Amino acid sequence: MSYDDDGARAAYEAWRGAGMGTSVPHADEIARLNRDLVVAARTMGDDEARYLVQSFYIMQEDRKRTESQVRSLGDEPHIVIQWLAEKNRLLEQQIARALDAYTAGHMMGGYMRGIYGIGPVLAAVLLAHIYMGRWCFICHGRTQHQHEQRMADKKLKLIKHTWQPVHSVPTAGHLWSYGGIAGDNQRPWVKGQRRPFNAEFKTLLWKCGQSFMKFSNIEACYYGDVYRRRKAYEVANNEAGRLAHRAAESLPHFKPTTESYTYYVRGLLPPAHIDARARRYAVKLFLSHLQAVWYQRVFHEPAPKPYAIAYLGHAHYLPPPL
Repeated sequence: MSYDDDGARAAYEAWRGAGMGTSVPHADEIARLNRDLVVAARTMGDDEARYLVQSFYIMQEDRKRTESQVRSLGDEPHIVIQWLAEKNRLLEQQIARALDAYTAGHMMGGYMRGIYGIGPVLAAVLLAHIYMGRWCFICHGRTQHQHEQRMADKKLKLIKHTWQPVHSVPTAGHLWSYGGIAGDNQRPWVKGQRRPFNAEFKTLLWKCGQSFMKFSNIEACYYGDVYRRRKAYEVANNEAGRLAHRAAESLPHFKPTTESYTYYVRGLLPPAHIDARARRYAVKLFLSHLQAVWYQRVFHEPAPKPYAIAYLGHAHYLPPPL
C-alpha cells in the first residue's frame, strides 16, 4: 500500500494529527510517563547516563538514515517510513530531555549549562565519564567496600593491595590523558597492551571541539573565541616555519599521493591539522576549567595549580569564564 492510497493517507494524517493535537490515545499515561522519566533521570547513576547517551547517538543515526530515506522517496514516501522517521525523532527528543534532567540534578549541572556550545547530551556524557572524589590508587574503588569487592572479583585480575585513597582527578592533565589528548605527555599505545586512554571519552572531546568550532563566530561562545584566536596563532606559526618539526613527525604516516603529504614534505602542517590543533587547545582549556571548578566544589579548596605555572614559571593563567 503506497502513500498515495486514500486509505493510507487518511490513516497517516489521523495518526499524525493525534500525535500533534489533544486527541492522543492514552495521552494522560504518556504525560505521566514523561514526568516520571524526568524525575527518575535526576537520580540516574553514571553508568546509566553513559548507556542512555550511547542510545541517544544510536537513535540519532537511525533518525538521520530514516529521514534520508524519506527525502530520497520524494514527495510521496511510504506511510511506514514516514512514521518511523517521526518516531525516531520523538525518542531522540525524549532521551535528550532525560539527559537534561540528569545534568540539572548534578553538582556541576548549572556550570555545564552555562557553557555555550555544550548541550544537555554533551554535558551529561562528560559528567558521567568523570569521577571527582577519592578512590583507590590501584583498583579505583571509590570506597573501601567497593575496593574489597573489586579485589574479590577474579575477572579483574588485580594484584593484592590495601585500600590506598587518593584524589581521582588531581589535575587537568589526568583528564587530558584519559581522553588521549595530552600531546607529548600522552602515554603511547603499544601494540598488544591496553589502550592508555578511553576511546569513548576521546570521541566525546572531539564532539566538544566540533561544537566550539561551529559556534566560534557567536560572541557568547567563550571557547569558540579561544578556538578562533588559537587558530590564528597556529596559522602564523605554521607560515613562519615554526611547526616544521611537527610536519617532519607526521610525514612518514602519509603516502606521497595524499594532499597532506604535499604540505608535510614542505615543512608545513595542512589546514585540517592546524584546525585540529586549535580545537584541541580549546577543549584542553575547557577541561582545565571544568576540573578546577569541580575540584573546588568537592574538596572545598582550590585545585592544584597547573604544572606549567607551579613548576615551569609560566605566568599566563586564564580563569574559568563562569
